Amino acid sequence: MTAAVKPKPRNAAKTKAAILAAAQKAFAELGYSQAGIREIAAIAGVSSTLLLRYYGSKAALFEAALIEAMKMDGLLAGDDARSGFGETLTRLFLDPGVDIKPPSIIALSTGDAEARDIATRVVEQHVVVPLGKWLGPPDGYARALGIVMMAMGFVLFTRQLPLLPMRKSVEAKLGKWFAKTVQAMVDKP
Repeated sequence: MTAAVKPKPRNAAKTKAAILAAAQKAFAELGYSQAGIREIAAIAGVSSTLLLRYYGSKAALFEAALIEAMKMDGLLAGDDARSGFGETLTRLFLDPGVDIKPPSIIALSTGDAEARDIATRVVEQHVVVPLGKWLGPPDGYARALGIVMMAMGFVLFTRQLPLLPMRKSVEAKLGKWFAKTVQAMVDKP
């Protein structure tokens, strides 16, 4: 007589985190149009049926993955967050240990209308609006949008599309410029 094999209980939170990480990787490397549910599920080590049970559709997975990738946990908190915001952002963006996927995900989403609409909504609701509220009047929304636009370009061209081999001296100059420019947008409306 053979013993019945009990299925291993699944840790839903861990499984969802693995799916989101796999989706971020796929959407950042392949783009929305080319990344498939089966491929994402395989990267996450789950079935496509389970992935769809959690997220319902590729569009919903894309939205959840982008929201998770764009979390600004702690960035706008603390007493010195405002006075050192430009430098903090620069350190984060230039840290090779931090894998920054949103600019690639967003850039690669522009070729698909559905993904572009989702990316637009997510960036506005989860980054621009909270940052704008944090910046406050006058023109908090416009300043936040300017910071996001600069940040996207800075990350794309220093981390993801380095047009020139980054020399430490060039990286340092660009970092100082970025930090100073962002801080001016925070300090002087």
